[in-house]
Amino acid sequence: MLKYIITGILICIILYLLKANKILLPDRFENILPTLSDVPHFVHLYDDKGTRLNVALITKPFSSDGEFKTYLTNMNKYIFIGISSYMEFPNMPSNPIDNYELEEKREDKAPTSPYYFDMYRTICQGWLHCFREPSKYIPIDKPYALISESDFVDYKNNSPDPSITKVYDFIYSCPKVNKDSGCNDWVSYNKNWELALKCLPILCEKYKLKGLLIGREGCEIPEGCKPYITTTGWVNNDVMRKHYQEAKFQFVPNQRDASPRVITEGMSFGLPCLMNYNILGGWKYIDENKTGVFFTDENDIDMAISKLLEKMPTYDVRQFIIDNYGPINSGKKLKEFLFANFKEKLNITDCKYITLRYHVSDDY
Repeated sequence: MLKYIITGILICIILYLLKANKILLPDRFENILPTLSDVPHFVHLYDDKGTRLNVALITKPFSSDGEFKTYLTNMNKYIFIGISSYMEFPNMPSNPIDNYELEEKREDKAPTSPYYFDMYRTICQGWLHCFREPSKYIPIDKPYALISESDFVDYKNNSPDPSITKVYDFIYSCPKVNKDSGCNDWVSYNKNWELALKCLPILCEKYKLKGLLIGREGCEIPEGCKPYITTTGWVNNDVMRKHYQEAKFQFVPNQRDASPRVITEGMSFGLPCLMNYNILGGWKYIDENKTGVFFTDENDIDMAISKLLEKMPTYDVRQFIIDNYGPINSGKKLKEFLFANFKEKLNITDCKYITLRYHVSDDY
């Protein structure tokens, strides 16, 4: 309880200082910037020459005092920008396993984690988001842009191998949190396993489509689907790359998912998407004439499957990704956003593009 009280007091002080403009702006040309990437809540940015920017992304809610202290230590060294990589963040994440409750509604000794909604909306000077209606999630009085981590997909390292044979009609990724998790865990909520179970009989029993369910090993599936379904346990990246290429399209019933990277990874291998219209992020990758089809639930997926199967032969999904996304295309959009809104605060004066997590060279 004392920890929460102290944290709450510190947050109030920081919010006051920010609103009162009492916190110094970052030193643009400070030679040495402290590394934040050892804390998974923060992401570094790099320009085309490999220079680390004095901009850091906050990807999700702080899970301990350690992340908050990292911010406090570096708030006058970095420009902190939020990125929607974790469900509804900066809104309170809805996954019940996170067990959040808004701080102002939380009672003393409540068995929940306090969620400091106003803190994230205040400490972040801008937002990269994935939402159809950003005003419902982020403060639109600050700079914002429709840019996601999944936009920066490395399509060169996710390139089709023509020797791999198609074995399955569709692939659905829903890995467990760990080997000891049940089939209804934190991940399954975000990947909407509940809706997937309702849709599988239509995919399998009506259309006779064979599916590969990543991470669903040991989970109960509808009886009539069993002859058509193969399940796996946890798979590493190399195996996942092979599995993408063994399928013809992706099944994405996900809803509380902020632009999952499996979508653009699969699309880099040429896989169209059968996607839940209500997904938080990733909807922007769907063009029904080029890349995939939306559905909303088990009641309209039949029509969507029929439309997808009809249109798939005309798609060139990989080319869509190459033309519109990847590190360079997305890096140019990120550069434009940062220079339009923070140019006088940046520690660089010009560049061609800006990438997330690591430097990407011109010859990408």
